[in-house]
This record gives sequence, C-alpha cells and structure tokens, in this order.
Amino acid sequence: MLALHTLIKQNNNHLKNLGGWQANFFIYNCNNTISYADYGWLFMEIRQIYYVLEVAKQKSFSGAAKALYVTQPAISHQINALEEELQVKLFKRDTHSVSLTSDGEKFCEYAQKIVDSVDDLFQAFDLERSDEKPVLRVGVYPFYGKSPLRQILASFFATNSNVMGNIKAVDNYAAYDMLRNGDLDFAIIKCRRDNMPDFDYTEIDDERLYAVISRKRTGVNANIMILSDLGNYPLLTGEKDSHFYIEMKKLYSENNIPFNVSFMNTSETSLMQDMVRDDVGIILATESTARSLEDSEITALPIEPKQELVTLIIYPNKKKLRGAYLAFRNYVTDAYNMSPESDTIIE
Repeated sequence: MLALHTLIKQNNNHLKNLGGWQANFFIYNCNNTISYADYGWLFMEIRQIYYVLEVAKQKSFSGAAKALYVTQPAISHQINALEEELQVKLFKRDTHSVSLTSDGEKFCEYAQKIVDSVDDLFQAFDLERSDEKPVLRVGVYPFYGKSPLRQILASFFATNSNVMGNIKAVDNYAAYDMLRNGDLDFAIIKCRRDNMPDFDYTEIDDERLYAVISRKRTGVNANIMILSDLGNYPLLTGEKDSHFYIEMKKLYSENNIPFNVSFMNTSETSLMQDMVRDDVGIILATESTARSLEDSEITALPIEPKQELVTLIIYPNKKKLRGAYLAFRNYVTDAYNMSPESDTIIE
C-alpha cells in the first residue's frame, strides 16, 4: 500500500493560506523503502493541487484563473505538467465544459486532505502575521507599465498576500547602485548582450527593438524601419547620463548614424507618448512595449537589420535566494517563459 508524504522544501509562489510555501511530494511504500523501480520519484507542487481543486470547483479553467488571480495559461500549463507526471487525465475537456475524470475525482479526494493539513500547519505557526511579511524591493525599467511585466508583478503580489512589494521605476545605472547599497533586492532591466551587468542574473526574455513613430510622419507606410534611417528622426530618450541614452548612442555610433536627441526623460511615459503623436520625435522600445503604444496616431516598426535587447532579473552577486525571494525570481521567470502551447486547452 502506498502512502503520500509531504516535504516542505522552500518558499515559492503559491496560494491563499499557504503563506507562499512550496511542497514537493514523493511516494514510498509502507516499510519506508523507496521503490524506484515500481514508482520512481513523483514531484508535485502545492500550487498544482490548488489549481486542480479550483478548476474542479469552477468547472472552468478561465473561472479558476480569475478566482486565483493568475493567468489561464499558467493554470493550464501546470495542470498539463501534473497530468503528464501522473500519467493520467484529471479532466475531461470539450468545447462546452470541463469535468473531472474518475482519476480526477480520486485525486481531488486526497488533494483536499493535503490542502486542509497544510492550512492547519500554517495556522498553527501563525504564519500570516503582517509584521512578519517579507518586503521585496524591486527596481523595474521605465515603461514597464506598458509591458507584460506590469501584469506579472500584479499577479505575483495578488497571489502571494503574505509578501509585500516595493516597486520603483529606475534606470539601469541607478538600479546597479541600489543593488550594491542594499536598497533593492532585485532589478528587472533591459540591455544589449554586449553590455551585460556585473551581477548574478537570470535571462527572462529577448525582444526586437522597434521604432515608435507618429503616423503623421511622411513616408511612414512601410512595415519596417531601416536602421540607417533612424538618424532622420529626433530621438526621445533617457537623460544624458542614463543607461538607455548611452546604449542608444553606442548603437547609433557603431552604425555611423547621426545621434539627434530632442527630449531626455523616460520617466514621463504619457508625455513622451503625446510627443510621438505630435511628431516631435520617435521612441525606441522593445516589441511588447512598442506594440502597447500603438493607436490610431502611433505605429511601431521593427528595426532592420534586427536589433535586440534582453530582459534580465538581476540580484546581488552570490546571494543565495530563499523563500519569497526565490519564489519571486521563479515566478517572473516562469511567467515570461510560459509555453505558447499552454493556451490551447479547450474548455
């Protein structure tokens, strides 16, 4: 007869009364001898259990996502991974409904007991006290509010009510100083691959560089912006000593492009957007940000030849990430790296 034991390993991005803990599980037989040949290892995260229970309750992946303040692809991805590991189907899916299979009903019966036990554990140690909440201090790149990062951060802190956040939009150089001085725990930055920071980091994305330009501009009918043509447009960029200003100046210089700057302040997002509409100048931004700025008066054009910036989550060198800090790093990384196939679950 098999028994299921939990091993509380580390803090991670999990739900409701869990206090952010991750639990992994392994199966062993009753005489405490691990049976590799028959069962191997089964690693399962608590959040996967909560996801299954919520989908079963809502009878909908999208309903569960809304109730748990996470994206539907995140839930779909985790349940797919769990089904693959268990080698069973937990849900019957068709175009109109989602319902439990017989294996799913059995899973939920035991899963509810596990969840109840974990909730009791955290209540017993009073782990929900507000004065013990960790505070994550995170520096983010300018214009982050126009990128997927805004929703990712909102989702993390909504899901992890036991963690407090302090978010600041800062230039890369300011972020580096704040990390060195202990004023930030993380910074999420964009940079060129030939100018990676001297910190520990995890790469979470790479995107093409786009030119954001007014549709009023004569000749803006093409689908691309030729790199050498950037010198024909005034550039709206960061302050003169900012990382982005220096990065773009280097890009222009390497390609013998006149560096014509008309405004220097990336913190004024709305003002810069209005200036693009009025054809005062152009903004250079990565694809997700550039696309979010498009409207009836603004268009976004990919630069050719292709130019890229990488998005990194950086933290102090040799800092061992634990608890909420490890959970945050993993959550942001997973959110950026979410497989597109996870969108395809039918319900």
